[in-house]
Amino acid sequence: MQREVLKLGVTAGDPAGIGPEVALKSINALDDHSIIPILIGRATALEKNYPGLFSGYEIISRQDEKPVPGKKYLLDVPLDLPVPKPGGGTIDTGREALACIDAAIELWRSGAIDAVVTAPVSKGLIEKTGVHFTGHTEYMAEKIGEADRPLMMMFSEKYRVLLASTHVPVSGVTGSLGLDRILAVIRAGYASIRSIDGGAVRLAITGLDPHCGDDGAIGTFDREVTSRAVAIAREEKIPVEGPFAADTLFIPSVWERYSLVIAQYHDQGLIPFKMLAFDEGVNVTLGLSMVRTSVDHGTAFGIAGNNMARWSSMTEAIMLARRLASVRGGQATSRRGCHTAP
Repeated sequence: MQREVLKLGVTAGDPAGIGPEVALKSINALDDHSIIPILIGRATALEKNYPGLFSGYEIISRQDEKPVPGKKYLLDVPLDLPVPKPGGGTIDTGREALACIDAAIELWRSGAIDAVVTAPVSKGLIEKTGVHFTGHTEYMAEKIGEADRPLMMMFSEKYRVLLASTHVPVSGVTGSLGLDRILAVIRAGYASIRSIDGGAVRLAITGLDPHCGDDGAIGTFDREVTSRAVAIAREEKIPVEGPFAADTLFIPSVWERYSLVIAQYHDQGLIPFKMLAFDEGVNVTLGLSMVRTSVDHGTAFGIAGNNMARWSSMTEAIMLARRLASVRGGQATSRRGCHTAP
């Protein structure tokens, strides 16, 4: 059973970046009364920098108001900070972006919203405020007490990639992976993509090393770990194939055959995804009790405030959050070594 009307909190992101613009444009273009959008940002900044786009919003202070379908709302996050000019991020804009994230988490905790959609922030500027921040995924998981669970999936209708490791340095990738981790990612990816697509699905996984280690000539991780995880998953009736060499698996005609591809590390999966699905791509956090989606792009300070930002990714993020929250609310031996992708 799916829920008919959902309240989605949409953070404005870094106020000096394109986050406010893409959030406002996407919300303003919504023609779906099953979504009650609640933008989370600072009223004074939006009024000054985007007066036309910000027209028609009802400002609410906290979750005691009762939003209704057909209207658009702003949860005001008042801050004693200068109103920033679009295009120039500072430590203060990092503070403002973080305050919006924290407000969204509190709204979700209280049950005032059903899902969170996040606009882009600068990790570096938030770090400079003194708060450790490697990304929304890890920060939000930590804040809700589920730090060991988050997974990062990039989603479009044609291309989907789930990361076995997220924001860790390349030197730390192998140490963050292992049989249990890869198997957990396969299981979570299978459950999640079935809830999104319904019906039969087909998964694939990349190898960690070039050519999956060339049967030990380059490395043994994929022969000893990745292949073992695939074998166990298949014993559990999960339709996963691989490991495959990433340099052939991400060829579009091959990738399109799979409902989801699991990549071992960040750039292995995100470079091909952003090349093929940048405008419509959505970042989805899996594994948490919270539904959270995001745009797949950054703050783009260089074009902020010039009415140039593409907002299709934000629209897709809002619609996918609605899709996931609706479903969530209604529920509340393979060959070892490197394979050639069919």
